[in-house]
Amino acid sequence: MTSATVTIDVGLLVVPPIGGSVEDVHGYVERILDWAKLLDEPWIALCMSENASGALSTDALFPVRDRLRHLFTRHGIQEYDVNTVAAVINRLLQHTPSFETYYRVHDTLSEDFTTTPDVMQFCTGQGLQTDLARCILLLAILRRHCQEDILQNALVLRHCPERTIRVRALVHEIEHERDGQFNDIPKPPEYFEGNVLACDDFRGLLSCIDESAVLAGAIDADGVEIAIRIRLYKSRIERNEEPQWDNAGGMIIGSHFRDAISRCCKNADPGFPDRALRAVCSAIDQQNLRAVHALRTGPGGNDPQRRRSFDNSKAWRRDIDHEYHFHYWELQNGSIEVATVGVHNELSIPE
Repeated sequence: MTSATVTIDVGLLVVPPIGGSVEDVHGYVERILDWAKLLDEPWIALCMSENASGALSTDALFPVRDRLRHLFTRHGIQEYDVNTVAAVINRLLQHTPSFETYYRVHDTLSEDFTTTPDVMQFCTGQGLQTDLARCILLLAILRRHCQEDILQNALVLRHCPERTIRVRALVHEIEHERDGQFNDIPKPPEYFEGNVLACDDFRGLLSCIDESAVLAGAIDADGVEIAIRIRLYKSRIERNEEPQWDNAGGMIIGSHFRDAISRCCKNADPGFPDRALRAVCSAIDQQNLRAVHALRTGPGGNDPQRRRSFDNSKAWRRDIDHEYHFHYWELQNGSIEVATVGVHNELSIPE
């Protein structure tokens, strides 16, 4: 199950210069280790250019291990192990599939390439600049012409001044394996114009991902959970909290929930996934309690609240909009189990 894709610019792996500060080295190592965690996340596909190692070689930025050892010794850094960090960098460089294999695009012949903002200024060598320009242009073309494949993609840069990078270039040719998808790209002297989404930290990555689209396209409970976790993370940031991605819990996805919400996403208007995620996350964090009602054993207002037979969990209903609501169980430890979604006259809840 993959909900999004990350393309990591090889410039992120460039070891700081020898004259850099100890803070520069710490920041570099922490970034490398943080992004490497995505290698083990099943919900996201991580890609790098197949020419990443070649770009580093062209700019004489190998061997990485020796450069790191020199820096660690110079600054007296002992909290990180050189071999461990170098192994992570090698793992990223050797990770498959490559960006080109994943998207079935290989190269582009172009000229007069520019980006706004100018992210190329942060590249230190010709090899890095050439590789980044190629990846940015290909991503922009894919976003314009292959939207279903590319909209949940983010480009990870070492430094990213803005979330959207606007791209302009004269495109002469594209080498690819995507028949019939690039026939209407402007030919010189007309410029191609497009954009890519970019970030330089994990918070920025999540802001590039449309969790409503993830929910609408989810094919299993894992996809539903990722959509909820992304919205939960963003909503907590909006409340000036400091959420931790690895601790975004407080919920369980019931066995019937994925099919129920998928059905509603197909039948309702396009804004339903966003409203559904807002309602679920409000339930998890106990926000907007006016939209919550006890799910009772009968139609009367004084009928007792329904409880689950095997663990005594309480049944609740929360409004999504005027037509839909969802039902959930409140467990004894305070977390919730989302159970089902339906129209207002549906009062059942699966145990």
